[in-house]
This record gives sequence, structure tokens and C-alpha cells, in this order.
Amino acid sequence: MSEEITFIPDRLNEEPVVFLSMTHSELKFAIMACLLFWTPVCLIVAVLAEKTVLGLAGIMAMSYASMWLFGKKLRVIKRGRPKQYHVMAITAWLEDKQLKRRSMTRVSQVWDIHRHRRFVG
Repeated sequence: MSEEITFIPDRLNEEPVVFLSMTHSELKFAIMACLLFWTPVCLIVAVLAEKTVLGLAGIMAMSYASMWLFGKKLRVIKRGRPKQYHVMAITAWLEDKQLKRRSMTRVSQVWDIHRHRRFVG
């Protein structure tokens, strides 16, 4: 007689927040960006200091610290704004710097047919 309840997150319309106000896709992007930045930096420093294993630990530590700071900054940016505001702001910035093809409508205008009402009296 008991009915099985379907898994609730399958019915959500929004991505859930996972870590420091970041959704899963934002978290993946932050991890990849941090690893791509800190891997060459830490490995160069480790090779120069002749401490390669310490360089690998530095990659993980600096990536986590950067991701934590990125999450804190993103929390401030998202506060009180509509959903996906930061994505639209980044897209607008890229379009302004001509790093991305224009795809957003950002000009607000009013159309007028220039007819004036005459009062007959």
C-alpha cells in the first residue's frame, strides 16, 4: 500500500547550491580555473626550490584557497540579485571588450508613430 516517492531534486528547476553559494557547474568551473592557474606556477616554484612534492601540495592548497576566496566574492556579487545575474554581467563585459560576439539586447528605446491627437471643439 505504500507508494514510493520520487527523488525530489530530480524535480527542481534550479541547480542547488553546493559550496559557498556556488552551484555545481560554477564549482566545476572554479576548480578547473584554479588548477589551470596554480599548476604551472607551483611546479615552476617547486622545481626552482628543488621540492617537487611540496609543489604538488602547493597546487592543491593554493587551488583550494583561491576557490574559497572566489566563492566568498561570488556570494557578495550574487546577494540581492536575480538568478544568473553574474553570468549575464560577465557576458556583457566580454561583449563590451569585443571578446565575444554580440548576442544580448542592451538598448532600451520607445517607438512612437508621431501622431498627435487634435481636439475638436
